[in-house]
Amino acid sequence: MKRALIASIFALGLAITGVASAADLEGTVKTIQINERVMTLSDGTQLHWTESITVSQDIQEGASVRATYEPEGDKYVLTRIEVLK
Repeated sequence: MKRALIASIFALGLAITGVASAADLEGTVKTIQINERVMTLSDGTQLHWTESITVSQDIQEGASVRATYEPEGDKYVLTRIEVLK
């Protein structure tokens, strides 16, 4: 019983940590470098993405976007992005 309780608490801690590390922001795209997979917003924030993220062709310089990202080391890595209309 004790082991099950400890395992449950550990799993809950991991879940909370994962949720807490994600963040959202809104901004205007200043530059986008498709080959390097880097987008810079007008406030200077750089968002990186991996092959698993599809960046729509609607996302161009000047577009307003809402991005969800996770800090990984000294980078912000996109997990989701959408164009605001």
